Amino acid sequence: MNKYNKLLTIILFVIVSIMVISMINVDNAHGTGDRNGNYNPFSDGTSSITLSKNSVSIIPGSSTTDSYTVELSSGTTWGTSLSSNSLSGFTIGFSNSGGDPPYTGTMTISIASTVSDGTYHVFINATGDDPSSSPAVLSVSVTGHASSTTPPPVTPSKSFTALYGTDIAGSSVIILFLLAAIVPMVLRRKNLAVMGYVSFIVSTGSAIFLITDDSLLRSSGYLHWILLLIFIAGMIVSMLGYLLTKDKLKETARMGLAYGSIFMSIAMLLDAALGLPLSSISNVGGSIGFNYLFGFGINSPSTLAVSFAFSLLLIFNGLLFSSFLRSKSSVSNKKTN
Repeated sequence: MNKYNKLLTIILFVIVSIMVISMINVDNAHGTGDRNGNYNPFSDGTSSITLSKNSVSIIPGSSTTDSYTVELSSGTTWGTSLSSNSLSGFTIGFSNSGGDPPYTGTMTISIASTVSDGTYHVFINATGDDPSSSPAVLSVSVTGHASSTTPPPVTPSKSFTALYGTDIAGSSVIILFLLAAIVPMVLRRKNLAVMGYVSFIVSTGSAIFLITDDSLLRSSGYLHWILLLIFIAGMIVSMLGYLLTKDKLKETARMGLAYGSIFMSIAMLLDAALGLPLSSISNVGGSIGFNYLFGFGINSPSTLAVSFAFSLLLIFNGLLFSSFLRSKSSVSNKKTN
């Protein structure tokens, strides 16, 4: 029992040390004027991106341009590389996609004729040794159709998918999460262990995918990225404690799995409702948080893979919470009897 306690203590100490060092580096990189959690603490400098126009209008099937300037904000010039988020039907090109700040260029935005009317957000980030502290946001208003020899048609409204797709998808995911939190409560107790292990694997795997694959999360919500990393580490430590220890330590680890998963779920729902607070795109407006988590590529800035991962994380966190919570109650009842 003592060797397990020592092992868990060492693991916790290492993880906490890494997290503290990372947060200190982030804080130092931000300075006193900007603490929104978007810098890479391992970079040599930071840069900023300025657009000549923050909003443009475009007809489906055509293109438009906007000029940009990349300047060094702090540190040493080592070079940047420009990139943008992926939007279905959009093609973003840069005349000068990288180099040592300062430099300028022209961005070309082309959209397919199949893109529905609506407002989309293009996020331009500088990555590399001098990453941007926050993305430049270009609001693209898509309206009407290309002109022809025939009389112009009445401007159509947004498609049903553009208007309600994200709402339906997000509401469905939240309903599945609530059902997932209830299902283990009616299952036979012998099925709870398998349910809990499967939920842990899917939940942790989804979180690891987001940590490694979601570039928008790293560049525009670095503090969210750090908190998600802490969640993964905490859940892994709790599972090790649950598997390797007994008695009170095992009960503590079980509670860590249950309450860690539900707290993460609450944080995700708050992010959706409040529009991604603690990130550099929190003031973009609209349903930016809901779109990001549950847009499934329908609305900016969502992608199918990222929304699918967030949905799995939320749903299986509900299963994880109720599985281990009810399992804890059953063990407590056996001890009492």
